[in-house]
Amino acid sequence: MDANAYELTLEQQFQMRLMRESLEQMPREQLLELLTQASRLLMLKDNVIKSLVKQVAVI
Repeated sequence: MDANAYELTLEQQFQMRLMRESLEQMPREQLLELLTQASRLLMLKDNVIKSLVKQVAVI
């Protein structure tokens, strides 16, 4: 497997920089809400991946 597959693309690095600059200006409450939403979405993504892996394993 390509080691670069786990690295951010140049475009993603740019998006991360823009996000960081936006986050630095956000109030704490808004940051906490955003972090909570991001964590929830990551958990949902994990559930989708697990479900897809189970479906593929059955085939």
